[in-house]
Amino acid sequence: MPNRLARETSPYLLQHKDNPVDWYPWGEEALARAKAENKPILLSIGYSACHWCHVMERESFENPVVAAMMNEHFVCIKVDREERPDLDRIYQNVAQALTRSGGWPLTVFLTPELKPFFGGTYFPPDDRYGRAGFRRVLEALSTAYQGDTEGVTENARRLTEFIQAVEGVASPGRERPGREALARAAEGILAHVDWSFGGLGWAPKFPNAPIFTFLWRSGKRDAVELLLERMACGGIYDQLGGGFHRYSVDETWSVPHFEKMLYDNALLLKLYAEVLVSRGESLASERRELFMRVVGETVDYALREVRDPEGGFYSAQDADTAEGEGSFFVWTPLELRERLEPEEYEAFSRAYGVTETGNFERGATVLHLTERGPRPGDPKLESARAKLLQTRSARPAPETDRKLLAGWNGLMLSGLSWAALALREAGRDEDARRALVAARETLGLLQTRFSREGNRLWASLQEGQPKLNAYLDDYAFCAMGALDFARVTDDAAEIARGVESAAGWLEVLLSRFKDPDGPGYFFTSDDHEALIHRSKSIHDQAIPSGMAVALECLCALGELDPKGQGGRYREELRAQLDALFPLALQAPQACGELLSAALLDVQGPLVVEGPGASAACVHARVFQRAPEAGAGANRLRVCHEQSCSLPFDDVAQLREEVRRRLGGR
Repeated sequence: MPNRLARETSPYLLQHKDNPVDWYPWGEEALARAKAENKPILLSIGYSACHWCHVMERESFENPVVAAMMNEHFVCIKVDREERPDLDRIYQNVAQALTRSGGWPLTVFLTPELKPFFGGTYFPPDDRYGRAGFRRVLEALSTAYQGDTEGVTENARRLTEFIQAVEGVASPGRERPGREALARAAEGILAHVDWSFGGLGWAPKFPNAPIFTFLWRSGKRDAVELLLERMACGGIYDQLGGGFHRYSVDETWSVPHFEKMLYDNALLLKLYAEVLVSRGESLASERRELFMRVVGETVDYALREVRDPEGGFYSAQDADTAEGEGSFFVWTPLELRERLEPEEYEAFSRAYGVTETGNFERGATVLHLTERGPRPGDPKLESARAKLLQTRSARPAPETDRKLLAGWNGLMLSGLSWAALALREAGRDEDARRALVAARETLGLLQTRFSREGNRLWASLQEGQPKLNAYLDDYAFCAMGALDFARVTDDAAEIARGVESAAGWLEVLLSRFKDPDGPGYFFTSDDHEALIHRSKSIHDQAIPSGMAVALECLCALGELDPKGQGGRYREELRAQLDALFPLALQAPQACGELLSAALLDVQGPLVVEGPGASAACVHARVFQRAPEAGAGANRLRVCHEQSCSLPFDDVAQLREEVRRRLGGR
């Protein structure tokens, strides 16, 4: 018989509805039972595309013996981390404190007062991999909770204090944002770059888009171009279908963890496009063609596989199918020979590194571009690619999590808008139009289906129904997405509406999320469910810090000056940066987005306006404002530091002036 999760809409929770575990969703029913029966809570947090979440389910949650132990001694709560990032942010710190690593599945044990006393990530059913077995953990914690109340209480106190302290944003110094300090931060990050294969550090490797976005905007081109080239050629990029997997398990970007997340593809789409728009003409021709192919194919992937018919984009695609992790994406020589002509096989196997031994399980190969084979565009290679993509489409496909998340759609709105700019710059007008149409529909969805009274947002749209109070990230990412869309459209009404939406969402952020007693903004609004801690952090995680993106929006709107509020936005920005910037200098690798916000403030945003002015939006510092109605509505101008230039005669002159003010960028 299905458990309580059968009544939920989250695809992740529904995956667990037939477990023999007596799962509860997070809510009053479960929390009240824990208090009434004085039972500890077993909190399990994951997401639908998570490989190790599936492993722990198969090994433990589907095991009747393990499930019986869980049901007897604990109140078991299952949480989708994409629905409830507020809970994940709080309790992820428990795993960090106890194991020095986080991730999913997250398994945390709480008192009925929601204070954690033990936790970790994946637990095997029995002792292995140097990890305690889940059965032994359950037995030990149940015994401790019943017989060692003092020890459990002390653990809960210490871990709760750790959670509250680790996310503090008290300023450690007074250094204000400046060019020298930002250059020092960039050099500090560069010291950790892998100059052989790109990215930061060693395996596993994540794209770290916020860090490399900051490096790009700081003029550290080599590190960024190396990363983008290596990822574009590696297995982390789906060489056949487009789009990026979540991370690489090796340092060479060859073998990925195969789930595809909307946020990764949105962030990388924007970064590749930004590089092309701001420096495309000076890129080496091979890199320019490679990056442009990534942009075009990633847009195609998103529109083909994760786009909702009503507009907007689904949150994730799984790593696994019934045939095993990655089976949808990998190939053996035998499979290729069965489907390709000999000349096609030769071209394809040389181009994508397919060998008899492979680089993955059971002799299969994760496709990756080699230096010795033909390049995309070669007729035999393209013929092979078309055949294999059709073959792959008939394979059992990974499940898609069809949940729509406001913040992640805001990120994709930004990615699509920048992709439209890059594709238009390359003369690919039809592809640019498709990206722009998708961006327009996504913004429309955010402005309608996700919207509530007073510029409030819902966090999620599931089965057509909005749900959950929106978080800081939702408001910040949607606001930046609206500003990015306003860069690329030439419709004055759309420009005005985009800036208006961004300002409206930012006003909610300032009124509902601002800490009245210190710097920064809370992750949850002032009318959100009360939890043991109201999280607040400047650090980037898998996605950029919402607090930092909010500061970038403040900086842009300070120059755009909607409804004459620019001065207030600038004042708020300076106060926050003065308090938060010293923290970013302490940990620059964790604060790429906040460093980008400080850089934007130091350099100053430019604003262009007039018919066709979007062609001058050639850098992240350049935003577009709709001209005011009247005699000057058809004038092309550029504004900086609340001062506007004389009108220009044509877009080419405006574009040249913008590049001059950008210092030749």
